[in-house]
Amino acid sequence: MVDYAELKYRIRDFFVFSPRELRDLFIAMAVVTFAFAYDDGTESFQLAHWIFNYIKIFIIVFIAFFFHESAHKIMGLSVGIRTEYKLWTLGTYITLLCTFLFQGQFPVLITGGVTFYHMAVQRLGHFRYGLNLLSCGLIGAMGPLANLVMATFWETLAINGIFPALFHQMTFINLYYAVFSMLPLPNLDGISLLFASRMNYVFFFSILLCYIVLFILGVYSLIWALLLAGVIWGLYWYYIEKEIR
Repeated sequence: MVDYAELKYRIRDFFVFSPRELRDLFIAMAVVTFAFAYDDGTESFQLAHWIFNYIKIFIIVFIAFFFHESAHKIMGLSVGIRTEYKLWTLGTYITLLCTFLFQGQFPVLITGGVTFYHMAVQRLGHFRYGLNLLSCGLIGAMGPLANLVMATFWETLAINGIFPALFHQMTFINLYYAVFSMLPLPNLDGISLLFASRMNYVFFFSILLCYIVLFILGVYSLIWALLLAGVIWGLYWYYIEKEIR
């Protein structure tokens, strides 16, 4: 990790989205928005209403993607690794297919994930020069965690009566996207963390699941999610990981 001054310099010079990355992100956001907007909740289809709803959800998805990918990039730059979002073509088709099959009732979001590029000069002095599993795993986890933090922020606004319907929807989309990003599937963020450390993967994924369960139960607490995730982490180590080793 670098100090704040060095990180600030790296962000200024290397925090960019390449043209190919912007293209992939736009396609992914359009498809993810379609998955969420397919069922607009009305009894009869009205084109104008559906388009308005699509645009609103696209803005929400854009914000979720921006914070997600920005967290990847900032964490990556702190350890001398450049990140890019890469579209998973097969996963994108699966997302569209599931949207039609489930009529938008259960969106499947597997459009792509982060890729890593070694920044040789910025990695000088690191113990493990070059790309390594631990660094890539932690970078991969930062995107979903950013969505979790943003979901907490949006829900705090909602429960305080500030545009509750809008911010509640933003909370839901951030949490939903974070969970799918953490799935241990090829081309998704979760696979990087799983390869780096099963223990870390269980802990980070448990935070998301616990937060969502509490969210469904009407309890909006990141602290309780962390505590419950710690319990699950301990049980996993005692009953599974310890036996494997």
